[in-house]
Amino acid sequence: MSANPSADRAFQALIGLLHDIGKFRQRALWGLERRPHEEHGAEWTAERLAPRLAFLSPADRRRLVEAIRDHHGAPYDRDARALIVADRLASGERAAREDEEVGDPAREPLRALPAALRLPGRSPLPDASSWGYRTTPLPGGPGGFAPEAWEAIFPQPVGSLSLGYPGLWKGFEDALEGLHPEVWQGPASALTALLALLRRFAWCIPAAAYRDEPDVSLYDHLRAVAALTVCIGEFPEETLRRFEEATRGGRFPDEPVALLVGGDLSGIQRFLYAISSEGAAKSLRGRSAYLSLLADATVEFILRELDLPPTQLVYSSGGHFFLIAPLSARDRLSGLAERIDEVLVEAHGGDLAIALEAVTLHGKDFHLGEGRLPERWAELSARLGERKARRFDRVLERHYARLVGPFGGGGLQDRCDVCHAEAEKIGAIERPVERRPDEDVQKCSLCRSFEELGSDLARRNAYMVLRPVRPAMRGRFTWRTVLNGMGLDVRFCDERELPRSFQPGDRVIRVHHADLTPFGDVPVHDFRYLPVFTPIERDGSIVELNRMAETSRGNPAWACLRMDVDHLGRLFRFGLGDRYSLSRVATLSHMLSLFFEGYLPVLCGEVDPERQHLYLIYSGGDDLLLVGSWDRALEAAFRIRERFRAFAAGNPSVTLSGGISMHREKFPLYQAAAEAGDHLEAAKGLRHPDGRDKDAFGFFGVVLAWEEAEWIRGWAMELERLIRPEDPEASRLARGFLHRLMSIAVLIEAEAQLGRAARLRPQDLARMVGFHRARWRLVYAIARQPNSVRPVLQRFQQELLDRGGERLRLLHPLARWVEWMTRR
Repeated sequence: MSANPSADRAFQALIGLLHDIGKFRQRALWGLERRPHEEHGAEWTAERLAPRLAFLSPADRRRLVEAIRDHHGAPYDRDARALIVADRLASGERAAREDEEVGDPAREPLRALPAALRLPGRSPLPDASSWGYRTTPLPGGPGGFAPEAWEAIFPQPVGSLSLGYPGLWKGFEDALEGLHPEVWQGPASALTALLALLRRFAWCIPAAAYRDEPDVSLYDHLRAVAALTVCIGEFPEETLRRFEEATRGGRFPDEPVALLVGGDLSGIQRFLYAISSEGAAKSLRGRSAYLSLLADATVEFILRELDLPPTQLVYSSGGHFFLIAPLSARDRLSGLAERIDEVLVEAHGGDLAIALEAVTLHGKDFHLGEGRLPERWAELSARLGERKARRFDRVLERHYARLVGPFGGGGLQDRCDVCHAEAEKIGAIERPVERRPDEDVQKCSLCRSFEELGSDLARRNAYMVLRPVRPAMRGRFTWRTVLNGMGLDVRFCDERELPRSFQPGDRVIRVHHADLTPFGDVPVHDFRYLPVFTPIERDGSIVELNRMAETSRGNPAWACLRMDVDHLGRLFRFGLGDRYSLSRVATLSHMLSLFFEGYLPVLCGEVDPERQHLYLIYSGGDDLLLVGSWDRALEAAFRIRERFRAFAAGNPSVTLSGGISMHREKFPLYQAAAEAGDHLEAAKGLRHPDGRDKDAFGFFGVVLAWEEAEWIRGWAMELERLIRPEDPEASRLARGFLHRLMSIAVLIEAEAQLGRAARLRPQDLARMVGFHRARWRLVYAIARQPNSVRPVLQRFQQELLDRGGERLRLLHPLARWVEWMTRR
């Protein structure tokens, strides 16, 4: 290794990231010329990419080209040899095709991993391997919010897919040509831009398709090889030679290769919801965004302090992140964790913490048949859990009073009406509490800054600008203070502000568009999908909850919706079965992020095209929190479930549960979120007749399987149409019919309660006989309705009484739903 380890690692990451770029070009030119992908990759790199890499010397550019050409050969260059070992280890994840015929790389689509997942005890999706993705780049440019642009992430039957590799390759080359020249001046910016381009264009390309199952994307394979090349590049010569010889023969040594580093942000629930109703709606969106930015800043801090390139990040979303680090980083992780603790304790006391742990990955772990990668992930998860239980133990002695108390001064101290914190001075940080002339409540500087962050996300969300700064926390306490303590400054800009905000050395991230075209003279290095959907008034202010309640359909109320993926930990642990690998875990994580962070705001726009009724407070990882007009929030729940089911190709092992609470105007938001959480937990406790659990929805006081909830939804719309027909001259269903349904529902529920009793008294038996009259009351109530609506109601009656009348128990939530819609 040279005297500059940072330059060495950047070069190693670069050759790992580009070693199989020729596969992309090869498939695009398949009908024109047939050459090995190594030749395609070396030629393209020499002609189109290497001349741009200003940070590489002419000799290193030649080394780059030769490493790509010889990565299936026997090069003398040490970094190229590290690449070969990394590629062999990463390729150990490949599974042989189940059929005997080989695949055609130019015609094979990437298979959809969500369709292939299977939980123990669940039936597999029939023909799970027959679902794949179109060769379409991730959404970017002006069409980034168009629903049709996001259809790319929803798998289709393989037989219906037509692949367009030539067009995809042309888009990749055009995007590369369009990058600002400044992007190529430094290794970090160049690697960041290349990762972004590969993510956009190579996410849908299989890494291998000839003799292997095409279920790992080229993008994920390339970044896995890049990360491993960096780690293997620091091996002693003897170890490197031993790995070369073993892997050449298909053997994976049971020796340490790299560290899998995990981080987990804890305290999220309390930080988000332990605030008063005063100003909660304005503050909550900024608070949730801050948590995501805090995790990002932590990742940036770790990579910078360990002198690692951006290729080492495996996944970051929802307060969790995972990195691949060289073995030499182990001795420094404890010190980095202590510095992170110091920053968080000083800023937040014990409210927020980031657990940081690592496990060692061995060469054999990368072999599908012999490896123990699932056990390594489980071990890391257990260590993170133990660290969370002992959080701040590294700094407890130094910060005992800050962590254990006593807290605050009491008495007549100014106190924030939102988070209840007192005005205080913590070291060089000052947290004043102030009341502005136009406000009814007083707020601390941190809560006020969260409101400003939420406003920025709503109005100035075209670009994020990341700027490295000297780690320090001082001055007025805002959401930026802690990020500055991690050595990062973050700003959100629109097109007008970006040129004024940008400084050389900044990293510019385009938000919700994957297009990296520079904005004037400002380079764009990366893109990111932020889950932002904010209702805006004409004057530019955020629509308040009472306004969303007033504009709801029928009953003036608003709702809080919470949803998350069922059994996510088990899906990652067991869902892949014997195909568990680093790249597949990264692929699943990436796809979930695309759905929850990229697609969900688009779906909100379909449900609320006026942008007046829904407010997406949080969405990331695998869960979401949304508030809005009760009817739109309820519709959003069903649309999210419907689209998530399509996202997983209808796989019965990949499901979603939800809970919604509905309230009048003045109800506290934090309490509504807690109630929605209770309904969500109740939904996750549902046991289906076939033994499955979860996959349910809690609403209108009941917990039902989604199929039953869908039945209620369909008939709610039908009955509302009969009560309020579009033609004012048409006969209509009397609204009193709903009250009859409710009275029948009460009888049905009482009958069900008696049926669950261990012993029945004679008078109970008499009551049960009387309850059977409820069915005749239903028939009688329908018979009394106008002739024009009776055919629809008779179909309604038939569906209620089918299957032994089991749907009769759904009458109460159905009647309540229609009653809410038709209330004046």
